[in-house]
Amino acid sequence: MSWSQHLSCRLHRRIAYALLISTLLWTGLLTRGQSDVDVVVTAIEQRTSAQRQHRDSELLDGSHWQLDTHELERVEVLRESIRQYVSDRQISPLEILGIHARTDTERNRYARQWAKLMIEDAERVLAFQRAYDAAVRDLLADQPLIELAKLPVRDDSKHSLLPTDRLATFIRLDCLICDEVVQRVIRVGRMIAGVDIYVLDLSENDKSALHAWANRQGIPPLAVHAKQITLNFDDGLLARVHPRAADVPVVMRRRGDRLEALDPWELP
Repeated sequence: MSWSQHLSCRLHRRIAYALLISTLLWTGLLTRGQSDVDVVVTAIEQRTSAQRQHRDSELLDGSHWQLDTHELERVEVLRESIRQYVSDRQISPLEILGIHARTDTERNRYARQWAKLMIEDAERVLAFQRAYDAAVRDLLADQPLIELAKLPVRDDSKHSLLPTDRLATFIRLDCLICDEVVQRVIRVGRMIAGVDIYVLDLSENDKSALHAWANRQGIPPLAVHAKQITLNFDDGLLARVHPRAADVPVVMRRRGDRLEALDPWELP
């Protein structure tokens, strides 16, 4: 069993044990009546309130922020004014005073104090990360944390193209995503036999609209004349060759007499 599998087994056992204990406790509470539940909930709320008050008192410790009594009093006034509506409750006293600084000198001083605290905290975080990385290396020894050989390998064969292939592309003229897909298909089309574009919901009498669209897409007239790129009316072809297609754009690889749908965003 690998180290990662061992950790996974231990984690699952702990989760199952915790769920069992939770179920037994909850069942016991139900059998003892709703009053016991109320007592437990009240105790939790009281403990949470006490923890919050303790945390707030630590945040207002002037020595931690290097603030005097007057500055701390101003913090409390500002915190209960507009800041309670536009800032998180955990915003630091230095940030509050810096935002509401009355002079540039005040703003620069609070900014410098805050930056110094943040730099010191970043150094602590990085030091712990280095210690953690060293502990992982020590625990795993030469065994990799992730076994790359077991990761799924993408199969590109279904999206591969041969020089003799063509790409049949079904679009609408008023479809922005279709325009983007057409540009991708045209780029790929330079490496294969060609591209056949089929336009849905367009009457054969609207050839001028089709030609105008082709000009906007930068489709070279020479490529159209050489049949490297063909412009066609769909005339129900998509429904016949790919009836499960939900909507355009649809790209299909034509290899001989076979048509196979491709993901346009997975084209090489």
